[in-house]
Amino acid sequence: MLQRVQSLRDENEWLVSELKTSQTVAAELRCWVVSAEWELLEREGKERAWEKERAEWMAEWERLLEDVKHFKEAASSLEFKGSLERVYKAYRDVGYQVGLKDGYSFSSQGMKRKDTPHYNSKAKKQLAKLDEEISGQTPALLVKIDDNPLLSLDELKSLFDSTDPVSDDSPSGDGYP
Repeated sequence: MLQRVQSLRDENEWLVSELKTSQTVAAELRCWVVSAEWELLEREGKERAWEKERAEWMAEWERLLEDVKHFKEAASSLEFKGSLERVYKAYRDVGYQVGLKDGYSFSSQGMKRKDTPHYNSKAKKQLAKLDEEISGQTPALLVKIDDNPLLSLDELKSLFDSTDPVSDDSPSGDGYP
């Protein structure tokens, strides 16, 4: 019987040891579960933040696309082209008036055209070139952005590297309306 009691005590100690080991393992598993739950909550929070940011970017992209469509429509409208033509003519007329006034003034002082302070023999060519760039590139840019809204800036630039120059549609053929 003493042997039986000793056997039961040994078995009891072994069971207590196994219980402590099991409790330790269970505590470690609970820590892992809690840690995994915190990590999951953190990732879900990041995903919600990313989704919110993505939605904001999409809304901004849609707004910009609408702006591009609006600018494209405005740039190709007869009303806009008429307004732009009136501005060109007004600048030309003001330039004529100022040029005549200054020309008479400088002439009365005995100055030759090339001696006047603002004389620029290349001005007409420069203006024609700028006019061609503005009228040729700006609408083309808007059209290309509208046709390819997901292109990167570098891809968009590469589209213009192969663009043919725009012909001069001005009535006088000198780059002026």
